[in-house]
Amino acid sequence: MKYIPRLVDAQLARARSTHPVVLVTGTRGVGKTTTALQAVRSRAFLDDSATRIVFQDNPEAALAQYREPLLVDEWQLVPEVVLATKRTVDRDRRPGRFVLTGSPDPRSRSEFQALTGRAAVVRLNPMTVRELSERVADPSHVPTVAALLSGTPPQAPPEHTPDIFEYLDMAAVGGFPESAPQGSPDHSQRWSRDYLSVLLRRDLPLFGTRRSASLFRRYLTAAALHTARSPEDGSLRNAARVNPGTHRDYRHILLDMDMTVEVPAFISEDLPNLAKSPKMLFSDTGLLIAAMNVPLPRLKLNGDLYGRVLETFALNQIRTELEALGMRDALSHLRTHQGAREIDAVIETEDGGIVAIEAKSANRHRPGDIRHIEWLSQKVGDRFKLGLVLTTGRHISNIRSQKTDRIWAAPISILWH
Repeated sequence: MKYIPRLVDAQLARARSTHPVVLVTGTRGVGKTTTALQAVRSRAFLDDSATRIVFQDNPEAALAQYREPLLVDEWQLVPEVVLATKRTVDRDRRPGRFVLTGSPDPRSRSEFQALTGRAAVVRLNPMTVRELSERVADPSHVPTVAALLSGTPPQAPPEHTPDIFEYLDMAAVGGFPESAPQGSPDHSQRWSRDYLSVLLRRDLPLFGTRRSASLFRRYLTAAALHTARSPEDGSLRNAARVNPGTHRDYRHILLDMDMTVEVPAFISEDLPNLAKSPKMLFSDTGLLIAAMNVPLPRLKLNGDLYGRVLETFALNQIRTELEALGMRDALSHLRTHQGAREIDAVIETEDGGIVAIEAKSANRHRPGDIRHIEWLSQKVGDRFKLGLVLTTGRHISNIRSQKTDRIWAAPISILWH
């Protein structure tokens, strides 16, 4: 099977040039092993019983039998390999010696702490539309997100711009390598439902023998229906009908499984009245829709739900691009107390600039769509580089207002075209 270049490839190369060990994380099935194989000369698959016995018997000597760079896959199955790797790199700190990949397992988390200061951590996200379109390796393609960081507005609309229902089909396909290349929402949703079933049977017990799969499944559905909201506002806990302790426990299990990510709140000395709660996003919209337990045809007729799906879809494209640029901490969301002001995404650039983004399901921008971006532009002054309203329409336009001329409307599809 042909390897599809990933946004994380460059990030992985940078990490290997500076650290003796690189840990590639990400939810199960996201392509960690396939991606890591592109960067190594040899590999040890610890899910193979014969190989696993060798590493259990004498992990340090086993490491020495392989050419470097070496991929140790499913390292959590033999946690002792972490200490062996530590001892090996302490004797020789050359960068790029080992790449470790594995799936979430809380029982082996403490072992990996031994590599603190010796290992870089690279997270692999589900594939973006730009990756699925095989545009990552195109040297002539300047990513839109990278251009936005410099304050450059979108230049020209794509030749083909999806409508709202095509975007929802794309969201339903998701970004898992085993499913997404098929391109069919129905196929991907069947795959995603099976994935969730296996996840509850195989991975949930790793987080404690007393976990109730049915209760966690109910919580998972409630979390999906509350994507793009704060997990701390109480509505998710009430919808799932769990107590605060169970809510806190299950919330962190979803994070540990890389099923969800939490976008931190924007903080600024110029804005003292900001809420501090993060915003939760499902890391893959294919799994998100499957977890909602709402058939796609019915989802397409529910404006509140599909608005949350579309926001998650757009922000995941942006988030993954930023992480690949080494700007994992640059993305936040803005909300004032009581929700009087909200902005879906705020990007803080390396030079202190601010880019504000709203994702809308309508096919055109409306006057109210820019109100909070205008307010932010006034509050941060010269730091404000650009405001962008992403729509399901076809046109790019400069939205001029009395407060700023640096706000634009553009199709969501500019993020990958």
